[in-house]
Amino acid sequence: MDGTSNTPRYVLNDAAYPACPSLTETSPQDHPIVIYGFSNKSQYDVFLKASSLALTPYPLVKRFLEKHVDQNADEMKLVVVDADSPTQPSVYAATFQTVLEAIRLGSETVNLTHKLILDPTASTYRVESFSLTASSEPAA
Repeated sequence: MDGTSNTPRYVLNDAAYPACPSLTETSPQDHPIVIYGFSNKSQYDVFLKASSLALTPYPLVKRFLEKHVDQNADEMKLVVVDADSPTQPSVYAATFQTVLEAIRLGSETVNLTHKLILDPTASTYRVESFSLTASSEPAA
């Protein structure tokens, strides 16, 4: 893990909204927005095969990210990048702001800032931020 991933370009919509992982409740005032994002068709095809939902591919629109970045600046807003399934033991994510900036700049990669770890008993993810150490591995 080098702390970067391919820039997500697509989401999978569940009805009119992007598919999102179930999160562990942290506090009543926290309402993070976390969606799945995919860098290419082959990545979201893998996820589609592992999901029981009827999901539809859709471009990750800059306006969607811009709208949410500007709202409630204190809230956590993440894009899980290239997950293989909705029950993957751990996945990595980037903030809406870093994804938006990568799209604006035409960057092929985006910096990852968070790790989501699945609690298999509750089928929910716990979100952790991480920073890169000298060895370029996410810190626990």
